[in-house]
Amino acid sequence: MVGCIARKTNCDVAANGNSGCSVLDKNANSYGLAFNNNGGGFYAMERTNSGVKVWFWPRNSKSIPSDVAKGSSSVNTDKWGAPAAHFPSTSCNMAQHFGPHNIVINLSLCGDWAGQQSIYNQDGCPGSCVDNVNNNPGGFANAYFDIAWLKIYQ
Repeated sequence: MVGCIARKTNCDVAANGNSGCSVLDKNANSYGLAFNNNGGGFYAMERTNSGVKVWFWPRNSKSIPSDVAKGSSSVNTDKWGAPAAHFPSTSCNMAQHFGPHNIVINLSLCGDWAGQQSIYNQDGCPGSCVDNVNNNPGGFANAYFDIAWLKIYQ
């Protein structure tokens, strides 16, 4: 894994106040303004009974695996290099705790998690998320999501 564990190692949201676990990707353009300025990138997630792995490649990077770049009908994750995040199932029975995935693209600005006062204020943001959105509509004038494609492999 090339990222580093940010806070918790127990990913069970019930075990640590709904914070789950997270990894900081060392690739500076994997999110935010740098991600946008670079034109995005490719994210891939693999979940097996051995664990969960997540990869990121910046758009136009020479390190994008050819099967990903070409949108191949099958992929070989063993050739993708080290993932940005890896959560091995050393003490978790993946088959017992995980069912079929559902892909949900939630575009809410102040949803159940981010809209919580304790979450919103923990990094020093004043007021509430809802107040910020309602009082600063111009801050979201250029906000959009542009998803070029979504591939699912089994």
